[in-house]
Amino acid sequence: MRRSTGTTLIWNFVLLLLAVRISSAQDLASPLKVTLCDLYEHPEDYTGKMIKVRGGSVGNELRIEDILHDARSRPCSAYMRIIVVFPDHVKPIPGFDLLQDAALKKLEEALNYNWPIHIDATYAGRFDAVFAWRDHQRVRVGQGSEPGFGKKHEYEARIVLREVSDVWADPLPRK
Repeated sequence: MRRSTGTTLIWNFVLLLLAVRISSAQDLASPLKVTLCDLYEHPEDYTGKMIKVRGGSVGNELRIEDILHDARSRPCSAYMRIIVVFPDHVKPIPGFDLLQDAALKKLEEALNYNWPIHIDATYAGRFDAVFAWRDHQRVRVGQGSEPGFGKKHEYEARIVLREVSDVWADPLPRK
């Protein structure tokens, strides 16, 4: 039995859509495991991709840094300020939802703590970068016209959060 050209085109289109959907699901299921230094030095390699990174922050804004850096680690040749944002704060809305679990609840409790708090966590989500600091200069690394991220555009990159894990929170001592 011979198929018509129209039927063949429809089947090819359906197969293409399935392939894209499977590829997207795999990207969400297995983010690239990176360090903050990887993101600082090679943001163009990770922009728009799902990544997983460990970072720390102090306060109620999720500006993550390499707080756990020690003398055995190699120094990074570049730097950027990275903020973690929830998907519902991003336009256009990303093609994934934030995983609602106990780790997220612990993170939200820490963010709403009434005293400065140190938070360490593993963040998984889409990485977006527009600038990096190299040789003491702010260099554009993204293709878009985005002026930066955050309320005053002071962050060079962001992670649109898909999942958080291994949350550790410790209030800072009162003086």
